[in-house]
Amino acid sequence: MARYAISDIHGCYHTFKELLNTIGLNKSDELILLGDYINRGNYSKEVVDFIMQLESEKYNIHCLKGNHEEMIFDSIIYDDNPNSEDVTLKSFGITNWKEIPKKYINWFLKLKPYHISSNYILVHAGLDFSKESYLQEYRNMYWIRDWYKDIDYNRLGNKKIIHGHQSITKNDIIKMRDELEDSQVLGIDNGCYKTDQYGLGKLCCFNLDTKELYFEVNKD
Repeated sequence: MARYAISDIHGCYHTFKELLNTIGLNKSDELILLGDYINRGNYSKEVVDFIMQLESEKYNIHCLKGNHEEMIFDSIIYDDNPNSEDVTLKSFGITNWKEIPKKYINWFLKLKPYHISSNYILVHAGLDFSKESYLQEYRNMYWIRDWYKDIDYNRLGNKKIIHGHQSITKNDIIKMRDELEDSQVLGIDNGCYKTDQYGLGKLCCFNLDTKELYFEVNKD
């Protein structure tokens, strides 16, 4: 059994499928997806449908919520689409998030804010250690930036934090991985949809057991 983490798929359906083929995912493995399945890329619905299919086939998947999933509920609650993208709505065949089929709403509702797997805490954006109850500050887990300086290593103990949310170049991800034992934090968002930016444009996967990194070039 292997444990893998992937973040910020952002509608890159074909890239995501190819990455799972590359790592040879099977049902005995544990796959933790760190949120932001939608927006940016052209195939948001296809990404969600594929994950739902894997779940129905009894793959061991833990799906976390990202800020882009949080935006959906903001759009529904406030009756507008301030952060929606036409390409995403088109992918779902709708013009407003209030039109989205209930099965997707139910799926988004069950997304978790974080996941603990042995010696790892996995989260979309990060943890707010300036708060006493940092594992209960859910909204910050989807949106926080510039939080490394506040990491409380006494409270963190021997756990390592794996997150996405902010695009990092391939070289910087590798450097962070190499320093993981000391820093106890690793960002794995390589900005898959940002194919025109140097060092970005790949979907990254991290093996929690071997520390191996996989980078799949954007195929969308």
